[in-house]
Amino acid sequence: MNKQVKELFKKNNSREKEIFDNNKEIYTNMIVYLRGSDLTEYNQEVVREDIIELIIDGQQRGDDIQKVMGGRYKEICDEIIEAMPKKTKKDKIIEFVDIFLNALWILGAIALIKTLASSLILKETEFKFILTVGDIVNIFVIILVANAIVLFITKKAFDTNDANKHNKIISFLRIWFIATVIFTVIIMSSIYLRTTLLSIPIWLAAIIVLFLFIIEKMINVRI
Repeated sequence: MNKQVKELFKKNNSREKEIFDNNKEIYTNMIVYLRGSDLTEYNQEVVREDIIELIIDGQQRGDDIQKVMGGRYKEICDEIIEAMPKKTKKDKIIEFVDIFLNALWILGAIALIKTLASSLILKETEFKFILTVGDIVNIFVIILVANAIVLFITKKAFDTNDANKHNKIISFLRIWFIATVIFTVIIMSSIYLRTTLLSIPIWLAAIIVLFLFIIEKMINVRI
């Protein structure tokens, strides 16, 4: 997040505190939906700023968000998104690399802590960081699933009022089935895909994770 986006983000966070409680749920749904759009972070914050001002101006007139926007929340969001400049191919590539590196250094840090703790418990004299085929598979599965969850949440932001109990049960069972499959893949790959791809001293692994962290932060500042 570059300086311009960060300043606007902080300004919006401060300004949105003036939104009344009865307007916050719909406002939150609109912003969640906006986060799943094809707009840059800066343009998302510009749109967010406009939405906040619309709601606050309506409150000052004694109108709630429903009256201000006529209940057309998703349609209004779509119209705004359609009118705004979209991410370029370069923007999308940089964003993908940033997300990938961010997930990579976080998972790497977790793996380092796990390896270090295991070595201390087993009282090993030589701390080694071992990367297997299963670890690679799990990394890609976790990154893919995390992004899929975010996309699902943003696209379903306005579906919270679904009154069909049967559909809710089906959706719940579908989510649990998918989660079970994912955890099964992770566990099975950890057990059976044990071929070692990399075995290095833990200090070197720590340097690599730190390098990934620094590179990700440098890229993030440019977004």
